[in-house]
Parts: sequence; structure tokens; C-alpha cells
Amino acid sequence: MESVKMAVGRRHLKEAGQRAARTGRLLYRREAALLALGSALNLIDAPAFVIDLSGVVLHANTNARALLDRDRHAIARSLERAIAGAPAGGAWELMPLRGTDKRRGFVAILRTGRRETPVGELAQAASGRWRLTARQAEVLDLVVRGFTNALIADSLGIGEGTVEFHLSAIFDKAGVESRAMLIARALGRLSSGGR
Repeated sequence: MESVKMAVGRRHLKEAGQRAARTGRLLYRREAALLALGSALNLIDAPAFVIDLSGVVLHANTNARALLDRDRHAIARSLERAIAGAPAGGAWELMPLRGTDKRRGFVAILRTGRRETPVGELAQAASGRWRLTARQAEVLDLVVRGFTNALIADSLGIGEGTVEFHLSAIFDKAGVESRAMLIARALGRLSSGGR
């Protein structure tokens, strides 16, 4: 009976050791990923944040941390407005975080002193030129911002099939055959051929 207890005890100890090793590897991978993220964000020569869907800052580069130190509340409000689609004083560039079909957050980069017209304004102008419906204009805006069909569906509370339906109508009105051509034309980087 004692030998059975010892065998069971050794098995539990071995399993516990294996779990600890797996946990250690996961922690190491997480630390390595965070170091890589920090290094990548610091290559961006502008304030850059990783934020969740409500605008909470999860990670920031050196420029962003300096900005947060100066006025954390104003930056938080500005990020919340940018996520909601409202125009902000600064030109936030929001890129959705990918990896699954569900939107998890954004990389937000503050572009100051840009002479380029913001992507949202270009999409809005294209919507007017092509006489898009309000919903088609919303879909176009998200397409030019880099959202996938799944993310667009999630953002607008519609099905992916409905997104594809709207995209088909937008393609026809814009006179394009692909998503890449649509984005290029909407951003003014592809001649319109009369459209």
C-alpha cells in the first residue's frame, strides 16, 4: 500500500513539474513577446500605443509614455474619441490588432504635422463621389482603415455576408475589381478613369 502511495505521489510530482515547466516556457515567451513589442513600438518615431477596445493603454513606446506623463487624461479622452470615429485634435492612425476574427484592440499612432489628408476624410470624399449609401460609406471607411470583413461585420453588428454584399455594390460604384484597387482609388492613388 505504501509503494502505491509513493508511485501516485511521484506521478503527481512529475505532472506538477511538467506543468511548472510549461508555465515557465509560457512566461518566457510572453516576456520575449513584450520585449519584441517594445522594441518594435520604439522604432516608430511618433507616440505609439497598444490599446484595448475602450482605449485603455496596454503598452506604449518611449514617445507615448512622455506624452502620457504630460497629460494622461487628455490622451485617454482623445483615444476614446478616435476609437468611436470622432475627429480628434491630433490625427490618430488606428490599426486593428489581428490574430483572430474578433477585434481585440488597436495600435494607435499619433501623427502630428502631417500634410496628408486623413484616411477617414478621403474615404468620406470617395463616398460622396460614388454616391454610396450611409452603410456603404461606413463599410468603405473601415476597409480603407485595414479592417477585414470579419472585423467590419463585428464593428457594425452585421453579418459577413452583408459586408460582402455592400462591398460588391461599392466595387461596382467605384469601378474596381478588388479590395486593393478600391483602397487605392479611395485614397487617390489610382486614377479613376472618369469615376
